[in-house]
Amino acid sequence: MAMARTGRVVGVSIGAAVVFGVSMAAPVGAATDQITQSVVSLSVAPGVSVEVIYKRVVSLICAPTIGGTHPKAKEACKNLEAANGNIRELADFTVPPLCSQDFDPIVATIDGVWRGQPISDHGFFSNACVLRATTVSVFDF
Repeated sequence: MAMARTGRVVGVSIGAAVVFGVSMAAPVGAATDQITQSVVSLSVAPGVSVEVIYKRVVSLICAPTIGGTHPKAKEACKNLEAANGNIRELADFTVPPLCSQDFDPIVATIDGVWRGQPISDHGFFSNACVLRATTVSVFDF
């Protein structure tokens, strides 16, 4: 009995891999476009919740080519590449940004695929100046 259940689970897993286009084994020399693809959606919105109605949203394609609706796509891709797609590692400065102390919170989100792997994250910033200073050109739109 236990063997039959295991067989079904494996069958379902393989079936799911086929349905979702996951490669179980890639032949040597196979194209790696799926693995290297980097396409994300970036958003910024006022407040301290990711569940806001009014958001500015852009698309950013960094691989296989650079593009999307981001106005500074080339710079943003370069910054994300340096941070390995991790928005928390974007702040690479030695002197704190010269921003006002105004509290006008803003939330930034990233969702999509980075180097073929799913990515989803968000961050809260005290104001738009701090957001841009700490995330370089990625959320500068």
